[in-house]
Amino acid sequence: MISKIVEMDKRARGLSDQATQSRLDHEKEITLAKEKIKTDYLARAKERIRINRQSEQKKADETLKVLKEQNSQVIERLEDCDRKNHDKWVDEIYSRVIST
Repeated sequence: MISKIVEMDKRARGLSDQATQSRLDHEKEITLAKEKIKTDYLARAKERIRINRQSEQKKADETLKVLKEQNSQVIERLEDCDRKNHDKWVDEIYSRVIST
C-alpha cells in the first residue's frame, strides 16, 4: 500500500512538473508572440509613415510649383505694367515733388 502511495506521489509530481514546464513553455511562447506582434506592428507603422511622408512631400512640391507659377505670373504683370508706365510714373512723381 505504501509503495502504491509512493508511486502515485511520483506520478503526481511528474504530472505537476510537466504542467509547470508546459506553463513556462506557453508563457515563453506568448512572450515571443507578443514581441513578434509588436515588431510587426512597428514595421507596418514605419512603412505607413514613410509612404505618408512621400505622399505629403509630393503634394507640397506640387503646391510649391503652382505657387511659384502664380508668383511668376504676378511678377511678369508687374514688370509689364512698369515697362508701360515707368516714364509716366517718374514724370508724375517729379511733378508732384516739384509742385509742393
